[in-house]
Amino acid sequence: MKDLRNIWSDRFIHYMNEVQRYMKFVFTGHLAIVLVFTIGAGGYAYSNWLKEVPENFPAALLASLLIAIPLAISAPVTLLKPADAVFFLPLESKLDHYTKRSLRWTFLSQLPIPLLLFIVAMPLLSATNTGSNISYAAVAVFIVLLKWLFAETEYSFHHARSGDAIWVDRIVRYLLAFATLYSGLAGYPYVLIGTGLATALYDVYWRRQRMEKPFPYDHFIKMEQNRMMRFYRFANYFTDVPHVKGSVSRRGWLGFILSNPVFRKTKPQAFLIKRTLVRTDDIFWLWVRLTVLSVLGVLFIPFLIGVYLFSGALAFATALQLYNALKMGDDFRMDMLFPESDRERPQAIRSTVRNGQWVQALIVMAAAFFAFGLSVQPILIGLVVMLISEATVRSASKGA
Repeated sequence: MKDLRNIWSDRFIHYMNEVQRYMKFVFTGHLAIVLVFTIGAGGYAYSNWLKEVPENFPAALLASLLIAIPLAISAPVTLLKPADAVFFLPLESKLDHYTKRSLRWTFLSQLPIPLLLFIVAMPLLSATNTGSNISYAAVAVFIVLLKWLFAETEYSFHHARSGDAIWVDRIVRYLLAFATLYSGLAGYPYVLIGTGLATALYDVYWRRQRMEKPFPYDHFIKMEQNRMMRFYRFANYFTDVPHVKGSVSRRGWLGFILSNPVFRKTKPQAFLIKRTLVRTDDIFWLWVRLTVLSVLGVLFIPFLIGVYLFSGALAFATALQLYNALKMGDDFRMDMLFPESDRERPQAIRSTVRNGQWVQALIVMAAAFFAFGLSVQPILIGLVVMLISEATVRSASKGA
């Protein structure tokens, strides 16, 4: 018992040191400026919208739908390692002393998100005269209780079913959380009692199912490895992380972009670089995320100058990160098999990044037409994206 407690404590300290090691590269001064600007613009737009929101707006429905999402997703954090499948076997009867601390950290680390959403939703609830101070306090208590209960329930489900059909379990708990929150905000006490009882019975059912199954070491170890790999991939956008293992996907639905090579006409470097961008998961989804953020900024930032600054900043970030990601490669690359000059590769990278940024500019421009209508502003926003991207590509290629 004491050994398992010490093991958890040692692993938790190592885990926190590992997270802090990379998070100091994530939350830099540049990101802080972006976050302050984004939160400030969003808060200003939100406060202005609250002045005009009608009293019959379904605030309780919207708040319940949103808050129930982080409540239902309660993946356990176990900090298990591959060797535990062997060395923990003699201590399996005492494994609860380890898992209880695991569930406690799962609960504490995931609780702030639903509470923060509820705090953000409170001005909307107050503006539409939904609920009262007593009901708000009661809902806050229910959020804490539901998060603790759902962390236990999802752990039991993983234990009993090894994660098979986990989304079915999450949908059930999402509906239970939504019904509980909505009945509390809308003032249906009998429904609240019923949903609370159903939630407790659902947790008891999976606890009993868990007792009948041995501990699935391989499943929880794989879950923990995937969770840490997601964190490493996120940190890799800001600094070099040696733990990251790249992955590729064919993405056949983008086949119209990746045309078949033609002998003596297709340039090998351009052919390979374009496929590297489309088929490398980290690079492709980096471009997608930044493009989506730029679109959201155009749609929701209330200041026109803020739209220009935000779109330009993301165009700079996208072009620079794409260029650096495509320039970096493994010790062996496929282009080494081709009798091509090294001068062809930088030109192919610049051309590929430039084409990707043209697509981003067109998407942002289309969103700007939706936000500002038929005017000159969308065209100017698209030009800002293209000009900053072009300047970034040229500057990065000179620095190389």
